[in-house]
Amino acid sequence: MSAQKSSLPNKPIASERVRSADLPVAWIMMLGLIVAVGPLSIDMYLPALPSMADDFGVSTAFMANSVPAYFLGLVFGQLFYGPFSDRVGRVKPLYIGMTLYVIASIVCATTDNEYVLFVGRTMQALGACVGAVVTRAAIRDRLTAKQTAKAFSIMILVMGLAPILAPSLGALFLQFSSWHSIFWFLAAFGTLNLLLTKFFFFETLTEENRNVRPAKEVLSQYWDLLKDKTFNYPAIGGGLLMGAMFVYISSASELIMDTYGVSATHFGWLFGMNAAGFVGLTQLNQWLTNRFRILSILRFGAMMQVISAGVLFVIGLFLGTDAWLPLVLACIFFCISGLGLTQPNASAIALAFQKRRAGMASALQGSLMFSVGIFGGLLLNLFPVNPVLKIGIAMFALMGLGCFLIWQIDRNLNLDDAE
Repeated sequence: MSAQKSSLPNKPIASERVRSADLPVAWIMMLGLIVAVGPLSIDMYLPALPSMADDFGVSTAFMANSVPAYFLGLVFGQLFYGPFSDRVGRVKPLYIGMTLYVIASIVCATTDNEYVLFVGRTMQALGACVGAVVTRAAIRDRLTAKQTAKAFSIMILVMGLAPILAPSLGALFLQFSSWHSIFWFLAAFGTLNLLLTKFFFFETLTEENRNVRPAKEVLSQYWDLLKDKTFNYPAIGGGLLMGAMFVYISSASELIMDTYGVSATHFGWLFGMNAAGFVGLTQLNQWLTNRFRILSILRFGAMMQVISAGVLFVIGLFLGTDAWLPLVLACIFFCISGLGLTQPNASAIALAFQKRRAGMASALQGSLMFSVGIFGGLLLNLFPVNPVLKIGIAMFALMGLGCFLIWQIDRNLNLDDAE
């Protein structure tokens, strides 16, 4: 099948909707826009937390509870959309989730009660998470394993701009309007995703490949998936490595601004630099997958992350907050940037053999990532030590275990067998 690479493709006929010969770059970038609603929703309103707290008459720390409320919605929402999309196809769940997201964003924009806001944020997550589940599954439906790794790299190029730009964009909105405008913008972005779904997202799951097992067997199917070694090692290992991102997000302001006294402006630049490193290595990953085995690249990236985390741990143990800031930042940079080599490839391997349950596999993989993120944030609070050592312990623990699981993947695993 030929595919347009410079513009969004027309909807192909049914017989063309699986296993493209060419990489449909424009279609993949469109999927990146759909997934970007998640990181936009997480990061864009962070600069507004103090003003929101003032309006609601509560502390900023209390208002920050809306962040874990959002993460919880992501965990449970994905577990629903996965089996649902395997049963009914990929299009209907997108309509349902994005409609819920738009409604929830409007609730957040118009409420004057902090608890209603928390409920609205959870509803936002329940709607937004459909994008991550369905797009990963749709890519698995349509592309080969090697193409899937490249596709995830391209998609991250688009969605990866969100965490780089979102905090600055949110701050820009606050200069000209109130925090309500941020949620109105998110509602508009959700509406854009509905239009993209309507006009450019075609069904990728054919009738014969749908999961027709009874809905009551969903839990047993998830359990079977967790026991599948072609899935569990890359999915859980990749999820633990991804936990580094959430540990960093949870501790960055305390470490960089409070401990080292970096200004808010420079903090934004440092935050964006790490995200840019992540995006940059995902693009390098496209080139590498043409020359090396996906598993080899994944293992290299995991080692890069765990070594960087180990150095950070040692620095925190012996130097603490007297450590040279550029050295601390360099360790964090390689920890976060390494995700560009581990996440696309771990996802490609985890989904490669899940033909009839790609949606469930995508959902479970995403839920594992955010569960590790929540756990990583809690892990930070268990160690009453200096901030450098605290982040070093959490990152090294998660990455060490994640790297161990990655190295348990069968080195002779042939992804061509999954096609």
